[in-house]
Amino acid sequence: MENITREVVFKKSDATKQIVYGEVYVPDEKDTDGNWMTSETIEKMAHGFMQDLRLTQIDKNHDGNTDKGVVVESFIVRKDDPDFTEGAWVVGVKVSDKDTWDAVQKGEITGFSIEGRGELIEEKED
Repeated sequence: MENITREVVFKKSDATKQIVYGEVYVPDEKDTDGNWMTSETIEKMAHGFMQDLRLTQIDKNHDGNTDKGVVVESFIVRKDDPDFTEGAWVVGVKVSDKDTWDAVQKGEITGFSIEGRGELIEEKED
């Protein structure tokens, strides 16, 4: 498999409220594992996340310690949004942990990484 790197950055933040906004997944772009999703699949995943109420707390670097922050906003980007990629899933997370917020402010934590289960479908060559 090819070596894929992606720069993931928070696109907006509100320092007063300690909220960061970033794209969780962007349609039709390969992730670091070489996988990608359509905007329809991303929307289904984002809606499932909210329906299952898995948003109560967020961990850091998939460490399972879920006291770092809480999802306070979640949306699929609409056409002509000036800040985010159309069809991407964006969340806003209120970072409650002081050390984590300091790491965000220093640029040590720059974005989100999803963790979940899914079905991989082999890409068919045209």
